[in-house]
Amino acid sequence: MGNHKSGNAAAIIIISMLIILLLSGGIFLAIGDLTGMIDIASLLNTVEGNGDQDRSEIQAQKYDAYSFLNTNEKQAYAKVVDMLSNYDTEVKVNGVTTDEVERVLSAIDYDHPEIFWIGEMSYYFDETDHSVSKVMVTYPYNEDVKNQRQAEIDAAVADYRTGMTADMDEYEKVKYTYEYVIRNTVYREDPQDDQNIYSVFGKKASVCAGYSKAIQYLLKDTGIECSYVAGEAIGQGAHAWNIVRVDGEYYYLDATWGEFSVEDNVEPEKSIFYDFFCVTTAELEKSHQIDQTLVQYPELTATAANYFVRENKRYDLNQTEEQNRFVKDIETAINQGEKYFHYAIMDSSTIGVAEDLMDKTLGSYYWFSSDDSLSNTIELY
Repeated sequence: MGNHKSGNAAAIIIISMLIILLLSGGIFLAIGDLTGMIDIASLLNTVEGNGDQDRSEIQAQKYDAYSFLNTNEKQAYAKVVDMLSNYDTEVKVNGVTTDEVERVLSAIDYDHPEIFWIGEMSYYFDETDHSVSKVMVTYPYNEDVKNQRQAEIDAAVADYRTGMTADMDEYEKVKYTYEYVIRNTVYREDPQDDQNIYSVFGKKASVCAGYSKAIQYLLKDTGIECSYVAGEAIGQGAHAWNIVRVDGEYYYLDATWGEFSVEDNVEPEKSIFYDFFCVTTAELEKSHQIDQTLVQYPELTATAANYFVRENKRYDLNQTEEQNRFVKDIETAINQGEKYFHYAIMDSSTIGVAEDLMDKTLGSYYWFSSDDSLSNTIELY
């Protein structure tokens, strides 16, 4: 689910959408705007940089791509971030090859959702040793438009903050952020912006890259560590999600797959799935393949912040007391006026038991089940 475009310059070379011109003994590489295939605008979504300043002084997130770059790549990264943040059009770099500058550009895309105004990126390199001397950018609109869009983003963030309370713990803040992005966004492709945060905060419609970068942007604003993860949805193509730190442990979080339905986004009181809310590597890899080319992720095993664990909505329906708890929790949800009841079972062979209990409790009902039948949602209205 989703339409993540990683913006890998190597892929651009393969599909021959380059313009290579021999200029003054060097090569000029222009990375074009590949509508519908690779959106370079997303390749450089960044936050403000400070030239050659060590990025570790600005931001220290364990799974930001910056941490996985070599020293020369980090120096080039800081210079490019500074260029983009200041709306400059070129910057000199040194000590990096074409392969390394492509890693730099991808790393900036991973790490920084804030700069959303990038158009065509290009760079000069020497054809003998592929050393890069300059990186350039052409912006798709002027700073007035950029500032107007930033104002729209700021207004959306201000609205988001109204629902954040001082007594929320980290789990509750992450859950609120996850729900806010899903409830305020519909899944829709828009090649001009769907790889950046403006699609979510300005247009209220996006694909997986926009969802993930919006989550990243808001959680960073909230003070919670959150990084962008790229890979594939198995059998569906390129995809993006997040890795988030809750109470000292790391989890995967996929807000795009929290959408109730990408075909119909107008359900009464829009529902949300929690199947991929703070999950382990093992749970994620049932349907996702992680790209570890740039960032190397460890095996994540924590479960305390998983939605079904934290909300006490996992049931061992082989046990009578758990069956009784299941029925009681459904009845409580109905009495509280909830529209949906999300739950998980520990043994897929007990899905028939769950159905029998739902029949007795609800009579007629509509429900949705995951592929492995372990997590399910009942429609209560």
